[in-house]
Amino acid sequence: MIVATLALLFLALIVIGAPIAIALGGSAVVSAMIFSPIPTGIVGQKLFSNLNHFTLMAIPFFFLAAGFMERGGLVKRLIELAQALVGHLKAGLGMTTVLTCIFFAAISGSSPATVAAVGNILYPSLLKEGYSKRYAIGALATSGSIGILIPPSIPLILYGFVTETPIHSLFIAGIIPGLIYGALLLFTARILAIGEPSISLRSRSSAAELTSALRNSLPALSLPVLIIIGIYGFPAFGFMGLNYDGGAIFTPTEAAAIAAVLALGIGLFIYKEIRLRDIPAVTADAVPRVGMIFWITTNALLFGFFITKIGLPASLAQLVLDLNLSPFVFLICVNILLVIVGFFLEGVPTILIFSPLLVPAAESLGINPVQFAIIMVVNIELGLITPPVGMNLFVASSVSGIPVLKVFQAALPWTIATLITLMLVTFVPAISLYLPGLMQ
Repeated sequence: MIVATLALLFLALIVIGAPIAIALGGSAVVSAMIFSPIPTGIVGQKLFSNLNHFTLMAIPFFFLAAGFMERGGLVKRLIELAQALVGHLKAGLGMTTVLTCIFFAAISGSSPATVAAVGNILYPSLLKEGYSKRYAIGALATSGSIGILIPPSIPLILYGFVTETPIHSLFIAGIIPGLIYGALLLFTARILAIGEPSISLRSRSSAAELTSALRNSLPALSLPVLIIIGIYGFPAFGFMGLNYDGGAIFTPTEAAAIAAVLALGIGLFIYKEIRLRDIPAVTADAVPRVGMIFWITTNALLFGFFITKIGLPASLAQLVLDLNLSPFVFLICVNILLVIVGFFLEGVPTILIFSPLLVPAAESLGINPVQFAIIMVVNIELGLITPPVGMNLFVASSVSGIPVLKVFQAALPWTIATLITLMLVTFVPAISLYLPGLMQ
């Protein structure tokens, strides 16, 4: 009865147009008032304590890092490097789009931010070089989704926070799947370029031009390298009597703060394309997105606390065991569920609502929670490019002026790469677990 009431209240609030945060928190509070599984007096305390965590501080800093990268000229240098590497190929600028998204994703942690930052620069260039609007916007909307798979990743931070899975393990688990997804997108860019007869070809970059592009982009490229080294550290070693025990240098949250400071410093003192007076504007751009995530997060965690108190995750895990489902069948069912959910929910609420429900069931079948996190994130990537709430579609639409439905149609051929990646991370656990295994 409690579960039915909770579900009906949640759906009713969604149907009448309430924001997802209100639907989550409101359904939990009203259900608590009716059935009293938790004292209503502690609701306010839970809302505050849900955000009073050091881990969540990584989110605003990664948004700031993305803003400083875009305003400070780092994105432009990454694009120049990608063009020097693959710009002479038939799908050169299309492949440049994918590579730049990979570079930018290694710092920003956000797919919509990746689409906006790269799209504002590359979309006009793609059209200028003869690519159709369909090809250009499809490449941007889909390639931008890689931002939440290659570390750092805001959804992975939230997943680790909710499920108490080590975030550094989740980050490193996303590297190989992210590179595979990137390779598939590069292949897709090349194949789809066959149907683009108006593309103008660039000449191959000379060794001097490639060296210059690499040298100019080194400060920007150093950011993800420093983040990775800082989070995972160096292996233990000894040299001339000096011993290093190995291990992490700083936490993922500290890495986010360092990334923001370094991105600002590079833009201020090396590329000199950002000024101190630009900092308030960059911060103001990040605040609404951070506020939205935090508002959803605190209500989703209240919702999760409620369903945990009534024993729903444990009951679901027991049901899975009673049905005697194999891990293979369970993961197929999860993928179908998350694809459907992706039509209606954004990535943040998807992680916050379904992680507490599904992870205990997955663990009861012996599925590693790190692998399960990557499966969820790739499903969210698919949701980012499917209507009616796919965030990348809306960002790409604002960049290009093309209606959202047209953006979705343009992205459809590119989603084949997403689906292949989903199948690989679902049924080949080693893709997600190999690197974390090396770090143990």
